[in-house]
Amino acid sequence: MDEKDIEIIKELGFEEITSKQMSNEYWKERAAKALAITTQDREVYGCLDHSRGEGVKIYDIEGREYLDVTGGVAVRALGLRYPPYLEFENRINDVVRELPGMDFDAIPQTLLAERLGDIAPGDHKKRVVFTTSGGRAVEGCLKSAMDLSGRTRFVGFRPAFHGRTGYALALTASNHKHKNGYPQGIDVIRVSYPYCYRCPYGQQVESCNVECVEALQYALQVEGTDIAATVMEPLCGEGGLIVPPPKAVQGMYDVTKEHGAYFISDEVQAGMGRTGKWFAIEHHDVVPDYISMAKALGGGYPMGASIGPAPMFTGGSRHSETFSAEPKMSLLSLWILKQIEDGDYLKKNAEKGEYLLKRLEEVKENNEVVGDVRGMGLMVGIELVKDKKSKEKAPKLRDRVIKNAVQKQGLWILGSGQNCLRLTPSYIITEDELDSAVDKIEKAIKDSA
Repeated sequence: MDEKDIEIIKELGFEEITSKQMSNEYWKERAAKALAITTQDREVYGCLDHSRGEGVKIYDIEGREYLDVTGGVAVRALGLRYPPYLEFENRINDVVRELPGMDFDAIPQTLLAERLGDIAPGDHKKRVVFTTSGGRAVEGCLKSAMDLSGRTRFVGFRPAFHGRTGYALALTASNHKHKNGYPQGIDVIRVSYPYCYRCPYGQQVESCNVECVEALQYALQVEGTDIAATVMEPLCGEGGLIVPPPKAVQGMYDVTKEHGAYFISDEVQAGMGRTGKWFAIEHHDVVPDYISMAKALGGGYPMGASIGPAPMFTGGSRHSETFSAEPKMSLLSLWILKQIEDGDYLKKNAEKGEYLLKRLEEVKENNEVVGDVRGMGLMVGIELVKDKKSKEKAPKLRDRVIKNAVQKQGLWILGSGQNCLRLTPSYIITEDELDSAVDKIEKAIKDSA
């Protein structure tokens, strides 16, 4: 961190801050005393330098460079400090920051809603509600489905992740730590996610007769058919980067419709073109009634959206919040959507994803502890096991691999599920950088196993 950046901090009333204090240990200790325990792991990750970064390269405050394959947990579609983005942001820097968009209309918010309705699958009339997070985007869909259907029961999956607040938390099922001690917000009928590598019904992909769909039908028969909606990730993110077969998703959709319910596709991680299509549900040839999205939509700002059928709510004041696609944020989101389209990133993401999976298949062949590699576009997972035959999960090995990758290989990476590595890099990552990431992962696996 340069002296000019330290001076800014001093100007804000922290005169004690000097260049001598720029160490990971100092700031991790200071952060631990001020910040509540959430999801941070200070045993693995250092303190990031907020004043540096370019593309897929980030730095800690001691100056160490890392290759980032987290993309800010799927937030940074175009990487860090993308020059055209910064230039556009500077051009709109003097617009009004806050207008209560659920009370009054403004042009940027309306245009963004129109754009999202256009790119969302299906020719049906759509409406959009904006929010400030993925969990809240999910909740907007849930509240709308309850309001329009008059029902309050939902279908959810195991594993699944839809957020950590209220109704969204009730549908989440990826880690007991998320839920222990918190009451259930809504009634959920839960069935197994279509997880072909670990099919709970013992099926093989080639001969699968989608017993998972039959299980859903049975669950509804014995637990209640009065469901408002089925809520599904078209690519299970936090649960382990699980790619379901299209026939399973289509079957879940058909069963949902048989009971007069809505189908909600949670695209918070997988949307915005990450998988090679605007929305991952498009890979399954299903047109959902609702889509929840966030993360990359905001371009680094907190932005989420619930897309649903018109009118979404039975009347006014059924749903609202203070911040709703503020003018600057809406303009930036529109710019990102146009950049993704103009830059042909849907095609590029699909091609880079194919290349990445091909490289990771080589790693799988060469390493007994790599049980499965899977993904779509730039949303890819690596499942670590004790050995390929038993498929026994290896969570401790996964944690060692992450620590080695970060601290020894200079690869900024996150886990997913109980025993998986997660790769959700920014769309601007190159094939050379993907090669480097794969090499670092393999080195970390060999060192840790």
